Amino acid sequence: MWSYIARRILWTIPIVLGVVLITFTLFSLVSKDPARIYAGKYATPEVLASVRHKMGLDRPLWLNFRAAHDQGVTGLVDSQFFDVLLFRFPPSMRYERPVGQLFWSKAPVSLAIQLPVFIIELGLQLVLALFVASHRGQWPDYLTTFLAILGMSVPALSIYLGAQWLFGAHWRIFPVAGWGVGFYAVQFAVLPILVSVLGGIGGGTRFYRTVVLEEINTDYVRTAHSKGVSSREVLLTHVLRNVMIPVLTNTVVALPGLFMGALILERLFQIPGVGGLLVESVFNEDRTVVMALTYVSSIIYCVLLLATDILYAMVDPRVSLA
Repeated sequence: MWSYIARRILWTIPIVLGVVLITFTLFSLVSKDPARIYAGKYATPEVLASVRHKMGLDRPLWLNFRAAHDQGVTGLVDSQFFDVLLFRFPPSMRYERPVGQLFWSKAPVSLAIQLPVFIIELGLQLVLALFVASHRGQWPDYLTTFLAILGMSVPALSIYLGAQWLFGAHWRIFPVAGWGVGFYAVQFAVLPILVSVLGGIGGGTRFYRTVVLEEINTDYVRTAHSKGVSSREVLLTHVLRNVMIPVLTNTVVALPGLFMGALILERLFQIPGVGGLLVESVFNEDRTVVMALTYVSSIIYCVLLLATDILYAMVDPRVSLA
């Protein structure tokens, strides 16, 4: 197993490097002069030069041959690209704070929303999928499938706006938008959590229903029924375990969102999380924050993919880490 983990880590390195390379290249080609945006259009050449030095923009993009001539081989990597690659990000242009401080100040807020959404949504999806699959062809199956497709068809933005109008502006049950401190943050978090669960439960229920139906029709399930095992025990001890691989796969896709936040949700509900920070940074062309968050999210995703492959062997003995 350790050799497999080592190989996967080696495969992860070029993937992360490719993400950083593509992101850095696109920002270098498409974005305007960051120093000019930060200093303003009427900034003097002296101010512009000071801002460029502060942001590290006065150094070469890829390789610093001048520094290599003065300092040797170590100076060759004293460039903007290697700063990004080695997590040496300059301070944010908008907030004038280190990117690491910004991320760790926003991440708990995103987790306060996304973690309950993830747990509630996954639990409801699995319960509903097992229930409707055990009642295939009956009215609970038809009703749940109809509601799931309806939820998938309605745009998330419409659900968010409708919930804000109904529960916030009309009934005044929850605040429309904003965030509180400490316990007061709960009243602001309830509505975003509810609408996120409502908007995302349909797709997962449909997917897991299909997976469960495939397992229900297998030979080992029919054998268990013929031995007198109850339908509830078959679903919870046999079928549920064998559908854990697609569950783990979907979980890996969702977990980076726990840290990175939901972009539209946090922007619309004015939640000061990582997702809102990323949207604001894109609008303000704060490429330091955007590149840093892209880099972090790619590393998180690759690490979770590695963890998922290892968990496959734990939940399914048929999987081998050869």
